[in-house]
Amino acid sequence: MKPFLSLLLLAATFAGAAEPAKPAAKAAAKPAATKAAPTPEQLAAEARVQAMQSMVNEARRFPTATPEAKAFFDRLRTERAAATDVETRAALDQALAMDPAVDARSPLGKDAVHRVPAPAGTTPETKLAELERQLDLGDSARALTVAEIVQLTESADFPTAHRALRLLRRVDPATAAPLLWQHLAKLTSREQVQLTEDELLRLPVKLVGASAPAAPTGALAAKAAFLRVAAVRPAVVLSKTALLPLLRTTAANEVSEAAWDAVPRVFTAADRAELQIAAKDLFEEAAKAAAAKTAPPRLYPRAKSTIEALR
Repeated sequence: MKPFLSLLLLAATFAGAAEPAKPAAKAAAKPAATKAAPTPEQLAAEARVQAMQSMVNEARRFPTATPEAKAFFDRLRTERAAATDVETRAALDQALAMDPAVDARSPLGKDAVHRVPAPAGTTPETKLAELERQLDLGDSARALTVAEIVQLTESADFPTAHRALRLLRRVDPATAAPLLWQHLAKLTSREQVQLTEDELLRLPVKLVGASAPAAPTGALAAKAAFLRVAAVRPAVVLSKTALLPLLRTTAANEVSEAAWDAVPRVFTAADRAELQIAAKDLFEEAAKAAAAKTAPPRLYPRAKSTIEALR
């Protein structure tokens, strides 16, 4: 192991290295007094930080407990006991926390966490906040019943309704699944659709298909979200009849792209001819673009690779 330089010596080395070489001075009448090593307070800030970081980096070299690691960290403990500078002690503590022979422990101490009782909610929003806090802390108490949460999912305020749906998914996912699909079909904002899609994907896999529509419905963003969920959740029923019309377009948008991404869920290699017929216009435009030496339609590479990858 490289000999470990103490924090002060290492910092002094960096500080000394930064000074340019000076010409030899004429012999003085009296011998110059030997300078003492600089204290931490006397070192430049950059040298102090560099020295501390070098020490921490050195401590990272010991992922397992070995005699070499023991000697290294014992030396750090000796320096920690002798250190008086606050920053020096903090840097040594950070390096000593990486000792593989010592169990990891919280720097906050051994005292148990003191929980301060939160005030009970008095409005729908504060009751939802109280319920979320109870779920996060693992409490058995519930600030709202399932029926009350369902009622809050009907709020005209989207943040309140979405928070209620999110908490209902955690409390009773079987009840939340059909409500999430109903809300998805009504949404038009892409941001709101994305939040609802995330909650659908967090449902248990066996429940996500409950009450799912047989085909994409609603705004373009909602249709695309349905297709993205169906592509990765076999519990969501997706038929060839519902998917084929979406593959006949040559326009690239979130629905057509999601439809091609969902093709492997429904079609197999035996359906290649059927898919090529559905994408006939798209392939013809790509052929014209190739003849004109221009870029093919944006959707063409996705459709081509999807059809070729079918098994």
